[in-house]
Amino acid sequence: MEMFMAHMTHSAESCYLFNDKRRAELRGLVSNKEEMAKKHEIKIIAAVYPPLEHEIYYLVEAPSHKAFERYLKAIGFAAYNKIEIKHVESMETALERL
Repeated sequence: MEMFMAHMTHSAESCYLFNDKRRAELRGLVSNKEEMAKKHEIKIIAAVYPPLEHEIYYLVEAPSHKAFERYLKAIGFAAYNKIEIKHVESMETALERL
């Protein structure tokens, strides 16, 4: 499995914290996030956000970039976020190459 990080950003107008329609849509989609993670073979390492900054960060292990993309679409994040996905490695892996 490879490791990927997603940095997602969205506008205040589309934020589920302030948009009732988005909140209802997202609740429905995110309710099956564990099932979708299994389906797309995603292991979530961390999912965090800085409050009120309209950003979300996900760190996952996934079989591919495309699998991670499909997961983010399935749980509704792709509908309202600009998403940047990067292939990343642990610092331990990088330091082993020294």
